[in-house]
Amino acid sequence: MSNAKGRLDLDVAGHTAWITIDNPDRRNAMTASMWRQVPELLGAVADDPAARVVVLTGAGGTFCAGADISELHAIEGAAENPTVAAERALVDFPLPTIALVNGLCIGGGCQLAAACDIRVSAASATFGITPAKLGIVYPPSSIARLTELVGPSAAKLLLFSADFFDAAHALRMRLVDEVVDDPRARVDELAATIASRSQLTVRASKELVDLAQRGLPLGERAGQWQQRSAEAGESAEGIAAFLDRRQPEFPYR
Repeated sequence: MSNAKGRLDLDVAGHTAWITIDNPDRRNAMTASMWRQVPELLGAVADDPAARVVVLTGAGGTFCAGADISELHAIEGAAENPTVAAERALVDFPLPTIALVNGLCIGGGCQLAAACDIRVSAASATFGITPAKLGIVYPPSSIARLTELVGPSAAKLLLFSADFFDAAHALRMRLVDEVVDDPRARVDELAATIASRSQLTVRASKELVDLAQRGLPLGERAGQWQQRSAEAGESAEGIAAFLDRRQPEFPYR
């Protein structure tokens, strides 16, 4: 998956799939080909039975400085905007996704982080959404997701000003979920915890929360997941393990 102008690397360690943005000469800016790699790599993770959690991060101490400005015309003029396709691939991916943010998380970097389920940030990270500096209209799906995360006033502050904000401000805005001194240690811990839980419950929860966020009814899909849990013996094992005071060995994979 190499690219002379940058690449995304995939490494599966245990139950965690790490996707790393690697374009150090441009502070991990995303070229058009790198945007197109996101759905490709997620597809590879989906085919790996060991993977239970996906972590998206950046190489060299920074997350992503946004889309590569030199390729914006190619990105904006594509038949299918690759930034939107990458965002949609992350949102629709059935496994939990975590953005581990260090350094800069600007423009397209925020777009990628916002598409993940959970965002864990270093205290030293910097955030900004900068289309107003370039005369670009942010994609509708990205505006909708940003507004859901931070609310309309904070979304307008980010979009109108195109200013940079520190991690503490991003946390107050709800742009990130946690700010910690050692985000790698925290993400390792969080990914291990999620991987140890009922994977049926985790996948059901992701789908049902996303349906609720979109204002769609949950009853039918919740009933289907509950039936799958009963048929797989998932809930029976969880309850038995709790009563026996032991770690559960959930059958669903």
